[in-house]
Amino acid sequence: MHWRYLPFGTFTGEHNMSLDRQLLDDLQSGKSTTTIVRFYCWDRPTVSLGINQIADEVVVLEQIQRLGYGLVTRPTGGRALLHKGDICYAIIANRNSHPEFRSLTSTYRAIAQSIAAMLASLGINTTELPQTGTPARSALNPCFAMLNPFEVTVRGRKICGSAQFRSGDCFLQHGSVRIFDNWNEDDLTTLWPYGHQLDSDQITSIEVETGRQPAVADVVTAFEEAVKDRFGVSLSVD
Repeated sequence: MHWRYLPFGTFTGEHNMSLDRQLLDDLQSGKSTTTIVRFYCWDRPTVSLGINQIADEVVVLEQIQRLGYGLVTRPTGGRALLHKGDICYAIIANRNSHPEFRSLTSTYRAIAQSIAAMLASLGINTTELPQTGTPARSALNPCFAMLNPFEVTVRGRKICGSAQFRSGDCFLQHGSVRIFDNWNEDDLTTLWPYGHQLDSDQITSIEVETGRQPAVADVVTAFEEAVKDRFGVSLSVD
């Protein structure tokens, strides 16, 4: 089985989200018929919002502007997420293209297992895939303040976030895995509405867990191999 693979790149938030939206549109319209995988980073720190979120309710816009961060809306759901020092993935597929994609839950679980395998190949073996999430305190909580079912944790700390959009037989799943331990006090507190700050003790990264700064290229390669092994596919470079 061959999946289409778009080579890794670093792009603006607008480019990343518009491209993923276009890839999903192409699959839904029949212009494309192949499962698509891509990994990417962001050209500057950017907050992405779930498709149904209202910006000034979930982030402090004055702080976004003061810090020079980007702001973009994802075509997937989920909560506000700061992209800074992370690697993101997008998988766009038809639910019938792989047995693991038949339901939202099985898709989340299988992709999370590939993330856990990627982390293990980098030396992080203490991962968990909780089958239940943490109770939502508020719809205003940012992504890394909550844990959804089948999101990978390390020693109980959140290392990745994910969100999915399904329409008919097609879906797009987004995810973010933290590479670097580079969130500062503004990233944890002043970006978010009062009472919804992040707790650094509940968040981790590949850098924290391995004790070294990994090369992004090594993380990309490990991610590619984990996806190929978990789903039994080859990736054909676009």
